[in-house]
Amino acid sequence: MPTVSINTHFPGYEIIGELGRSNARVLKARHLESGDLVAIKHFTLHTDPETLRRFRVESEIMTGIRHPNVVRVREVQLDMPLPFIVMEWVEGGSLRTLIDEQGRLTVASIIRLGLQMSEAFHAIHPQGIIHRDIKPENILYRPLPSGELHFLLTDFGVARIREQSQTMTGQSLMTYEYASPEQFDNPKGVDVATDYYSLGVVLYECLAGKVPFSMADTAGIATFMSQVLHTPPSALSLPEGQYLPPSLTTLLDWTLLKNPAERLSDVTELALLLGQANVELLQANRSGNRQAPVAPRSQTLVAPVVTPEPANVYPPDSEEESPRSSTNWPIILAVAFVMLLAVFAVLYKMRHKETAAQTLSDSTITKTDSLESDEIATDSTATPFSEPVEEETAHDTVFITLPPSATTTNPTPVSPADSTTTPDSTSH
Repeated sequence: MPTVSINTHFPGYEIIGELGRSNARVLKARHLESGDLVAIKHFTLHTDPETLRRFRVESEIMTGIRHPNVVRVREVQLDMPLPFIVMEWVEGGSLRTLIDEQGRLTVASIIRLGLQMSEAFHAIHPQGIIHRDIKPENILYRPLPSGELHFLLTDFGVARIREQSQTMTGQSLMTYEYASPEQFDNPKGVDVATDYYSLGVVLYECLAGKVPFSMADTAGIATFMSQVLHTPPSALSLPEGQYLPPSLTTLLDWTLLKNPAERLSDVTELALLLGQANVELLQANRSGNRQAPVAPRSQTLVAPVVTPEPANVYPPDSEEESPRSSTNWPIILAVAFVMLLAVFAVLYKMRHKETAAQTLSDSTITKTDSLESDEIATDSTATPFSEPVEEETAHDTVFITLPPSATTTNPTPVSPADSTTTPDSTSH
């Protein structure tokens, strides 16, 4: 078979280097027009019809999915001498690299991984897509500015559509240590439960640093398959001081069940258990597994912070506090009494001034009234010919008609007072 230059079969891309090999070869490249970094997946040999069909299925699956936890496909070229798929570049690496570097992941990172894979399941399973090859190599991560990791599911090369269950088994391409029991026992009858089992194996490995069942620990494939089908996983052993949330333990027990009908296979239940595990981890970090903060030296603590002691444990302190409190009360009462006396004195003085002023005002009014009475009496004794009287009598003047025998011919106006008080001049 002739050797062909790689760049000849990837027009429009500059090949930078090789990222790895599994069922296909993965290259790092740069798109010449946009300058974007991409990952190109292709087969190094001429593809047979079955491999080309799997490639086509993978491209159709990944092209139709737009989700932040699923690697996006940018371009598909299946009519080339070396068919290839162009995917978005994820700069962090794979979960396999992360496990190899760290040995174990923190519980918080594992919970985050599980939650984001549940989001990926929610994107692919309702469309009838079963991945069938979930493993650390097919989970990529991207570091975030916050220091957290963003995980993405990739490589749907073994994935199948449910309607193709009679023709696509994928058994020869699966990774044995992450395969579910039904993939050995009944590979054509697998459903979404197989992805949950594989995810349980991945989470188990992230916690324990090893898979539940390893091909290296057995004498052959038959012994390994027997363990996967019948032997329960060994209990987890975490480093000293590392807290394992009970809900996370429950999740692993339920996802690693042998019978797919009994296995956890609901994405909502998966997310719920992971959420509960996250809450349990936060509560553990804030309570007994973390020491209480130490107060500064200059700060005076009034009472014990963690566990206050009963009052009768230290009788001398209570006896000393009682006299201090009893001696303070008389002083407070005395001060309050003096303040009340001062208030009463001020009020009394103000009241006295108001009474004196009112009495002086009343006497002045009485004197004025008496003077007015004297003036009235004086006016009553004044002569009737005074100006006020004349003015008053002028208005009261009446005309008296004399009898015909009178000698006077002109009537004389006479006031009523004159008619009653002036004596007759003829009587003398």
